[in-house]
Amino acid sequence: MPIRQRSRIATRLIQLFGLLLAAAPSLAATGVTDAPDAATVELAAPLRPASERPRVCLVLSGGGARGAAHIGVIKVLEELRVPVDCIAGTSMGAIVGGAYASGMSVPEMMTAIGQITTEKLFTDTPPRADQPMRSKAVDYLPLWSPEVGTKGGTLTAPKGVVSGVALEAELRRLVKVRGVRSFDQLPIPYRAVATSLGDGGMFVLERGELTMAMRASMSVPMLIAPLNVGGQLLVDGGLVRNLPVDVARAMGADVVIAVNLGTPLLRPNQVDGLLGVAMQTLSILTEQNVRESQQSLRPTDVLIQPALGDFSAADFDDLVKAVPYGEAAAHKEAPSLRALALPEAEYAALRTRQAVVAADAPPVLAAIRIQGQQRVDPDAILQHMQSQVGQPLDQDAIDLDMRRIFGSGDFESVRPEVRDIDGQQTLIVNVTEKDWGPDYLRLGLQLSSDLGDDAYFNLFGSWRATWLNRYGAEWRNNFVLGNKVAFNTSFYQPLSPRQYAFVEPRLVYINTPLDVYYGNVLLTEYRNQALTASVDLGVNFSRYGQARLGVYRGQRRFTLSSGPPPFPNGHVTTAGLQGALGIDQLDSVSFPRSGYLLSLVGQASLTAMGATQAFNRLEGEARVAYALGPHAFQIALRGGGSPGSGELPLYALFQLGGFLNMSGYRQDQLLGPRYAYGRLSYQTRLARVPMLEGVYGGLAYEVADMPQALAVNDRSLFQSGTAYLAADTPIGTAYVGFGYANLDNMAVYLYLGKPF
Repeated sequence: MPIRQRSRIATRLIQLFGLLLAAAPSLAATGVTDAPDAATVELAAPLRPASERPRVCLVLSGGGARGAAHIGVIKVLEELRVPVDCIAGTSMGAIVGGAYASGMSVPEMMTAIGQITTEKLFTDTPPRADQPMRSKAVDYLPLWSPEVGTKGGTLTAPKGVVSGVALEAELRRLVKVRGVRSFDQLPIPYRAVATSLGDGGMFVLERGELTMAMRASMSVPMLIAPLNVGGQLLVDGGLVRNLPVDVARAMGADVVIAVNLGTPLLRPNQVDGLLGVAMQTLSILTEQNVRESQQSLRPTDVLIQPALGDFSAADFDDLVKAVPYGEAAAHKEAPSLRALALPEAEYAALRTRQAVVAADAPPVLAAIRIQGQQRVDPDAILQHMQSQVGQPLDQDAIDLDMRRIFGSGDFESVRPEVRDIDGQQTLIVNVTEKDWGPDYLRLGLQLSSDLGDDAYFNLFGSWRATWLNRYGAEWRNNFVLGNKVAFNTSFYQPLSPRQYAFVEPRLVYINTPLDVYYGNVLLTEYRNQALTASVDLGVNFSRYGQARLGVYRGQRRFTLSSGPPPFPNGHVTTAGLQGALGIDQLDSVSFPRSGYLLSLVGQASLTAMGATQAFNRLEGEARVAYALGPHAFQIALRGGGSPGSGELPLYALFQLGGFLNMSGYRQDQLLGPRYAYGRLSYQTRLARVPMLEGVYGGLAYEVADMPQALAVNDRSLFQSGTAYLAADTPIGTAYVGFGYANLDNMAVYLYLGKPF
């Protein structure tokens, strides 16, 4: 059973500094509490004959990405033939220690950490191409994350910025032994240290799923969601024991090799603002935590302290670079370590016993079970999986399946477990539905200014109620308030649990501006108001696309706001057929590097169904993205017109103008009955930002053929060029750009939102 200790100091410090930890991810594995006296740990060292060599236990501290230095220490221990009989670790130390305890060699660990990136560790959702089409459609709205719940009339939020699905997948690649329940049965006995949020005590994990023990020990409060183990919510063990020497003693250690990565304090001139004070406070408390553990070390123990300097605890993109620091520090303690060395033959025999040989061939998957769901139908979960019964068990495929299930938006955790049940390999998918669901709210903001001419803002919101019946019905309400006013309510009803076919009635109200320009001068402002009801029947093409066909009917009012009326006011009835086909395989909306998009939207206004005017309106789009190293190129083609019918009414005309939509021209300045548009753009990433897409520089060339509603505005061809800087931020994609069409059409843009 896990060993737990209560700490009143830890409880109060967790309450005081939990929020501050979220603002200081670089302290991902540090502790913030005094350690109880080592003598209070309720495990006694086992008695052994005096003739036996001393039992050597390796203690690995937390330290975030700095923890990769532990591998360098282990490498030197092997070179010097120093035995490791047990391991106790915290946070990143628990991860490296767990990997080594499970039988992974130093070269294997080096290969594994060389493939780890911040994006892999903290991106729980699957690649965008594998996400459901309804999720992809939301990507084009400027909504912020995270999605908060509206449970019981109050707003509730997730317990962490990330759920840990991706982190757990990476940890599974570091574990060579599966199915071991007691950590004493590992090739090297092992303990991981976590902190209980319930009482602030130390929680020592000594049995269960090894991957989950490692994950619990590194659950940085508010960054990574806590792990529920036996009803206890567990977070980063560094809060109570960043250097668990006492845990090693409880495992029977005669000699402790303690590796302390340390948390360097900021110099007085570096303590700037509230965040600087918070980070320095946490660092001081961490050092106090570690100092008490160091004071418990005996003269026969060995303390190794890698001098990592400015190597960041958050730099998971360069883990391999931390390894040499560990090697150098271990070599400094070589005289003390050599005193523990075994003869070559004895050490080789020990390492042979501790090694794990991988199976020749993976077993065949005999069954798949879903456990833990309450609202969500199991068939809806299975439709996200590509792993199939009768196929060889593929851990990478299973991990991607877990991310696809998580990407459906219904779960706070998704965890696979492979068990031998009656001699058959069974994949058990353990899911935990969001406790802040099933109703969710997201907000967002769109801002645009060309520094002098036009400026507008729109507040976006989306509220949805999910799983209203066993087929996964969803009631969604979207609204826009600002320069545009819009409200959209729809009821999405799948016709089966696997949601291949659906029906969706919808009610839409819009009140948007329609500006008419005379050259570059705003001539007239209209308001375009409409209330439309529709119902669509559609099909989903797995994760690739969607097709729908439906009918609509509504009322539209077109009224003059200011200026001379080049077009008459109007009040019309709209009715007819509508259809759409969409295929979306882009890897990103704002910064695509691969994939493609195809879209076709059509409308047939029919007087036979009550419409005031008959016409056809068709608009299509195609995009493709391709990357060469850090450089990405995109081609976008769009066009629209009225095939097989006469002229379009004013409210159905097409508009171009604005940032990356004919930059250099004012917002929706170009107005016409048909158009053909092309854009060639280039982007390169200038800086990485943890857990975001980064900072980019870009260039774009745009061209359009578009006859104008006012003949005086006609040109044979409209062209523009754009240069911009863009950054993915917690409140959306932000752009600063310059657009040039000609001497009369130039603009400097500040833009927040999704221009594409």
